[in-house]
Amino acid sequence: MTESSEQREFNLRDYWQIVVRRRWLIVTCVLVATVAALVSSLLATPVYRATCTLAIERTGVRVLRETLSSAEPSWLDYQNWYNTQYQIMQSDEVLRRAVDLLDLMNTGLPGQDDSRENRFFSAIRKLRTTVVRTLSRTQVPIEEDDPYAPYVKTLRGGLSVEPIRDSQLVTISFVHPDRVFAARVANALAEAYIRFSLAAKLDIAAQSEAFLVDQVRSLKEDINRRRLELHEYAMRHNIVTGDANEVSLQNLQDLRNRRVEAEADLEDKRARYQVLTSASPDSIDEVRQHPTIAQLSAEVARLERDYANKRVLLGERHPDVQQIATELAAGRERLASETERIARQVREAAKIDYEQARRRAEGLRRLYEETEQRVSELQQAFVEYEARKAEIDRKQATLRELLDRKNQMTLSASLAEDRALNIRVIEKATPPRMIFKPKKKLNVALGFLFGLFLGIGAAFVMEYVDNTIKTPDDVRDVLQLPVLGMIPAQEPATRRERRRSASRGEQAAEIEDPSLISARAPLSPVAEAYRELRTAVLLAMPDHPPRTLAVTSCQPGEGKTTTAINLATTLAQLGRRVLVVDTDLRRPRCHQILKASTGRGVSTYLTGMSDLPALVQTSDLERVAVIPAGPIPPNPAELLDSERFRTMVRELEGFEDFDHVIFDSPPVLSVVDPLLIGRQMDGTILVLRSAYTSRDAGRLGVEKLRSGRVPHVLGVVLNAVHVEHVPYQYRYYRSGYKQAGTDSAQARRGAKGARRTAAGGRG
Repeated sequence: MTESSEQREFNLRDYWQIVVRRRWLIVTCVLVATVAALVSSLLATPVYRATCTLAIERTGVRVLRETLSSAEPSWLDYQNWYNTQYQIMQSDEVLRRAVDLLDLMNTGLPGQDDSRENRFFSAIRKLRTTVVRTLSRTQVPIEEDDPYAPYVKTLRGGLSVEPIRDSQLVTISFVHPDRVFAARVANALAEAYIRFSLAAKLDIAAQSEAFLVDQVRSLKEDINRRRLELHEYAMRHNIVTGDANEVSLQNLQDLRNRRVEAEADLEDKRARYQVLTSASPDSIDEVRQHPTIAQLSAEVARLERDYANKRVLLGERHPDVQQIATELAAGRERLASETERIARQVREAAKIDYEQARRRAEGLRRLYEETEQRVSELQQAFVEYEARKAEIDRKQATLRELLDRKNQMTLSASLAEDRALNIRVIEKATPPRMIFKPKKKLNVALGFLFGLFLGIGAAFVMEYVDNTIKTPDDVRDVLQLPVLGMIPAQEPATRRERRRSASRGEQAAEIEDPSLISARAPLSPVAEAYRELRTAVLLAMPDHPPRTLAVTSCQPGEGKTTTAINLATTLAQLGRRVLVVDTDLRRPRCHQILKASTGRGVSTYLTGMSDLPALVQTSDLERVAVIPAGPIPPNPAELLDSERFRTMVRELEGFEDFDHVIFDSPPVLSVVDPLLIGRQMDGTILVLRSAYTSRDAGRLGVEKLRSGRVPHVLGVVLNAVHVEHVPYQYRYYRSGYKQAGTDSAQARRGAKGARRTAAGGRG
């Protein structure tokens, strides 16, 4: 099974638990709703339903239908048209026509005293008028009474219009206690709708002809005005034909090509000018290839060869060698000057070419932009011209169609065809034989379902509004603490179980004090739950079982004292010796349950009035001793926060006569005592009552224990758990719980067996 399916199964199980837990609320809602539906059905007046069937075809007056649109109507158009007809059937005008056809103004409605009704309605209307005039600061105009109003209201109240699926048929139904009157009204409504439709068609035909005449006149005036405006527009923008627009576009294209060529030439000459400007004179091709430079370069080369040869033959100081050296220097100087002069000329020529190319490109760019703007304006004007012309052409076409339709409606006899009725009665209404309402079985079934859904909804609302801790999952999720035990609630024996016990000659046993249930009914599921708690407590600390334990709760009434004594009882059943110390110095109860004397106790020891061994008292429970709280002191918190209390805890831990010492402490949310006690313990147990302790109270109690530096909070004991409050996986005790709780003989045998088990060390 996948994770999602497991989660879904878990959620469905939780929902079922909510239904089971709130079953009496659901049953109550179901019973109330079902009985209410049954009573209302029995008290309701039977009514009959008469039905008349009509066929409605969509054929109306053909005004502009063929001229303005050649497309077939869509399915949505048909649907809207039929829905319109259904609303017309229920309109006031059709209902008034039906009232006239039935002559209700004279005959009145069947089954009532007209004079009495008229007097009653008249009195009501007069009272309303008086009240309005009295309460209004200004004069309120009162509308005249409509004599049709009560009859129209009655007809509308019983009328229903329903189309028959996948057909052009529609049913008109009327509901009334008088079955003959119901049939008469249904037929009258059909006849009134047919007459209304015919009158509407005749009115439409007359109005359409007048409408067409007015439209033709208006269109002619509009076309003439638009033609005059079009002519003025063409003259203002110099629009002649479409060829002129094409010539302008061709000229613009030529200018674009010339502009591109000029910009390319400009880039070339700019690049050449930049290269010549940055290059050295002797690296320019035009300079190197100039005839003068070539001649001077050859003369310098010749002198260099002569100088080199004669210097080798004659020596460097020879007059001829010095003469050649002088000529060589002069030649080189002349070559350099000529090179610089020619390079300057080449650069000047390149600059002149660049400036000329730039001026030409700028001129073409301005010319292109001006031409482009003129062409754009001309095109925009031409587009507007064509749009106005097309609009005139469309209006002329519409004018021709209107003239054709006007002539047809004036001269042809096709109007008779359009007046032909498209509505006919298929089946007239007859007095019905079967009662239409109330439908008792259906109403009861609907009431049952309504009550069921209402009850389930109320159950879920109450469940989610309930903010109490009910299940171990709530403890883990809200408090982040382990669940040491789950103690089921002790429910009284049912009547059936008492009868079964009485038939065997026994009396059902009821444990009056749940604090002693582990000793009095050791085979009960409650005792078994306390033994489970005992095991969890012994295994709670990995090194060794806790010797000193404090048992507290969040608030009073959660069962901390009951848990402490039952835990002591189950530990004693293992053969261990247990001492119960009542440190609830405000509302002690251990002495009442364990039958101990209250003259001395914890308070007398803490005040230094007695020794600790003298305070230990025996109880009715085997291997269980008790130190009662003693007289209630005025300052319990100061006594528990004293060094004397810490000494008492150390002395009790040193008692070899006892294996475990259990301290019953007050609720943690009420006083600070549990924090002072828990700091000295090996472990602290928090008792919460299922469906009683709120999540906020539980969370606050745990936070208070942690902030009070209580070192070892072992976990939570969930007390008084009802079977329906917990998920299925926690109901291991359900099958035998009531059996064990009601069989007195078995309880007595279980108590004896528990004592033998305690002697043998069994848990």
